[in-house]
Amino acid sequence: MHTQNQTGMTFGVQLLLILNIGAFALELFLGFPLSRLFTLNANWLNHLAFWQLITYQFIHQSLNHLFFNMLALFFLGPETERALGTNRFFTLYLLSGVLGGLGWSLLAPSYSSCIGASGAIFGILGAYAALYPQRDLFIWGVLPVKSWLLVLILGTYELLQTLGGPGGAVANAAHLGGGIAGYIYATVTGRPDIMRKIQRMIDAKEKPPPTPVDQQAINRILDKASQQGLHSLTPRERALLKRASK
Repeated sequence: MHTQNQTGMTFGVQLLLILNIGAFALELFLGFPLSRLFTLNANWLNHLAFWQLITYQFIHQSLNHLFFNMLALFFLGPETERALGTNRFFTLYLLSGVLGGLGWSLLAPSYSSCIGASGAIFGILGAYAALYPQRDLFIWGVLPVKSWLLVLILGTYELLQTLGGPGGAVANAAHLGGGIAGYIYATVTGRPDIMRKIQRMIDAKEKPPPTPVDQQAINRILDKASQQGLHSLTPRERALLKRASK
């Protein structure tokens, strides 16, 4: 799969590639037991092993598993990172992986384990579809598919597989959870107009409703001003008049 517009490497994507490939190399060539130490176990909550929701994202079962995840990161990551910014891109990656892992652990048997960046990668794919819904993605280099349609097809497949019973190292529930998280995250943070609407809603809730103006009190103040002059009004009366004028 590749995009219509190839772009250069970005810092965030480069760092994630190094971390994922480096972790795989450490385990494969130097024998570090990363899979045993950093896998996400379905019963992680029983042991309060919160770190597993992060660490499992950088461990891969096989070269094939690593290759396809990193290939998607290489092609879709740079443009997504440029649209969101590096900090938000890192947040997208980790958040999608965490929520994907949470979704998987809620459905998987207690003895199961999960590894791989697939949840985070699906988050990037979902974010890409939210940011560039009409952009063509080329499957096997020849078949163009709109990004929104590809995500819809993949999401439907992952949902059906999840309902059939997730489990194993590559978990469909993690893919589905990561994709949904990425789509929502990019829809909110990657759209300034939506962010402004949300901010206005927050401001409206925080702002106390105006106190109703007592029309009789205003009439009395106006009568006093006309008879004795504006200089006779107290600060409180001036404030009431100013608020009533608005």
